Amino acid sequence: MLTRLNSLLSALCLFLILVSCNKNKVENKQLLRAETLISSSPDSSYQILQSISPDPLSKSEQMYYGLLLAEATDKKYLSLLACDSLLNEAIHYYDSGLNRAKALMYKGRLQSQMNMYTEAMENYFAALKELGEADKKELRIKGMLYEDLGNLYSNQVLTEKSTEAFRQAEDCFMRCDCKEGLASVANGIGWNYLLQGDTRLALEHMKRGLGFALEKNDSAIAAMIYHNLSCSYEDMDSILFYGKRSLAFSKRLASKAAIVVGYAFLNQEHLDSAEYYFRQALCDTLMETKALALYGLKDVMDVGGEPQQALKYSEAYSGVMDSIYFHKRSSETEQKAYEHEAEMKVYKDKMKMEKQRLSFIILSLFVIVFAVWYVQRVKRRKKIMQLEHERDVASLKADIAESQYHIASLRMEQEQDKERISQRESEIRRLADEKAELCNIIFKKTPIYRKVEQLSRQEKTTKKQNLRILLEDEQKQLRLSIMNIYKDYIAYLRQTYPKYTEDDCIFLCLSLCGWDDFTIALCFGNVNKQIIVQRRHRMKQKSDIQ
Repeated sequence: MLTRLNSLLSALCLFLILVSCNKNKVENKQLLRAETLISSSPDSSYQILQSISPDPLSKSEQMYYGLLLAEATDKKYLSLLACDSLLNEAIHYYDSGLNRAKALMYKGRLQSQMNMYTEAMENYFAALKELGEADKKELRIKGMLYEDLGNLYSNQVLTEKSTEAFRQAEDCFMRCDCKEGLASVANGIGWNYLLQGDTRLALEHMKRGLGFALEKNDSAIAAMIYHNLSCSYEDMDSILFYGKRSLAFSKRLASKAAIVVGYAFLNQEHLDSAEYYFRQALCDTLMETKALALYGLKDVMDVGGEPQQALKYSEAYSGVMDSIYFHKRSSETEQKAYEHEAEMKVYKDKMKMEKQRLSFIILSLFVIVFAVWYVQRVKRRKKIMQLEHERDVASLKADIAESQYHIASLRMEQEQDKERISQRESEIRRLADEKAELCNIIFKKTPIYRKVEQLSRQEKTTKKQNLRILLEDEQKQLRLSIMNIYKDYIAYLRQTYPKYTEDDCIFLCLSLCGWDDFTIALCFGNVNKQIIVQRRHRMKQKSDIQ
């Protein structure tokens, strides 16, 4: 019997190993070639993937095809919406590891494009859980995830959290020696500093990132950094220099850079040059860029004294803005449709899981029935041994019952001890409260108490500069009186809550007197009771930690 069981377990383990290996098996030559080209030539890789029909591929190759197509689409700065169903299948197919992390990352990027920031963040953090700290490929994806989180936070103007995420991405990229990633995150950190008004640090990080980009000859990142540098300077020469460099490096950012250069020439009243660059930006396919270019041409005509032409460009600008508005409305409709499809997908997955759970329960019941039948059969064949076994079991059960009775008795004694301890603690607290009340009576007879009582009767609506507070000497006198009168209560607080400061203990003593937050704030030399609310919140955090 044991021999059969061992053979069955060995066969099951071998089957699971074969299935696990098969999930990552890719043999298609076109897929392998597309994977080889995806870093150096994403356009060629994308064309190869577009020429492949996924239907003849094996399941593992279909899933990997979806990941490669999403990566190539992302590198070409195209919408990932066409890869949505492939990414969903990949997420369900890969149980863990690098490929699952990639699928979750590109799913998060798609959701970011659809302004579903909460869902995108959940997928980014889920992907981070799949990655380790040693493998360079995993570190690169981990850095990309932290960079995506940094961009997401930056879009929400959470610059501090964004910079923190970029720092984590920088650490990952340094450990895997990914210069492209270092260039991109350095640019992101620099842009955050620029948003915070620190131009020096912004330029320092952007130029550092530019060095990495030029070292790897990455024209896209270099163009983006040159464009951001042109937005970081105030002098026209620097704006023109970096704007023109951005124009030379990338066609994708050429129109945005042309607008920056155009306005630089417009500020210098070089109208012909400004008009040339605005007309260059007018060729862009993005409606937002066209709108900026038309508005720039309107400004050129206004400065050049051509009101008719200025009016013409102004009307064209209004028409493009109307188109942007309607396009935005259609994008919102598309987003709602996507959300609905996502909800339906979740519902279908839930139903599928319910069916799988029901199948598992039925299979489990079948296994249990089979096991019972097999046990009964064995019992019939080994009746004598079973009788001895039952006797031993009966004896063992008796021992267990005796042990359980003993354990129950010990638990009852423990509960009684806890109850006695609780009663004693309640008594101690009652005595402490009575002692505190006696201390209150003594404290109320002091001159400083009467001074505080007098201050508490001030009109709270009075202007803050007219409110009277305890002076420094009076505060010292109040502190000394409380430390002497409530010394036992303060000792109890310090013993129970070691993280409480002396001001925290004095605050609690003042609270025993029944004064409101405004009066207690006056005792600490403040006229804003919000200070007391903040102190109470910090004390609660300290007590929760302890």
